[in-house]
Amino acid sequence: MNLAAYFSGSLKALGRGDGWETDFDLSKKGFSQSFAALFLTLPCYYVCGLAVAKQRAALTGAEIAATIPLLPFVIIFTLYAFAFSVCAYLIAMVFDKQDRFRAWVIVRHWTVFFAVLLAAVFMGLTLIGLPFVIANFAAFALYMSTLVIDIRYAQKIAGFEWGAAVLTGCILTAMGFTILLTGVAQFTQ
Repeated sequence: MNLAAYFSGSLKALGRGDGWETDFDLSKKGFSQSFAALFLTLPCYYVCGLAVAKQRAALTGAEIAATIPLLPFVIIFTLYAFAFSVCAYLIAMVFDKQDRFRAWVIVRHWTVFFAVLLAAVFMGLTLIGLPFVIANFAAFALYMSTLVIDIRYAQKIAGFEWGAAVLTGCILTAMGFTILLTGVAQFTQ
């Protein structure tokens, strides 16, 4: 598992050139390891959630420390993390793209890991004094970039034409967003 190569490959896969395939382990072992990237995003999401909870507590004048219940958080974000794999599998089956499914999932998992890690860095800096508006803007931009990532990977890796890639990206992002909104609704009740 070479994180530098995975980062480089993620950038190559988003661009016009080729060669991203050599940066990733596209074997069954690499497929399994890509799910480790999903689990590595959970602490990053938690840091982002703590920063938001801290800001929310500051805005509402709450005197208690901002916390997030760990078990519901892990359940919601595990569902969110696996939503892509499940939806991509169904889409690959329907459109007979199963031969590209493994590479699609591997590259997407690692790319999202790097995006979430960067978002966690920004949000973590708010916990030590960076203005929340800056970190929030950066994290929101990184979250919205997942739509672009999903469209590009559906086109380049999964082999969809442009229109189908846009539709696929929108479906994948909408599914994840639905899970996030459902989970956030549970925290705000």
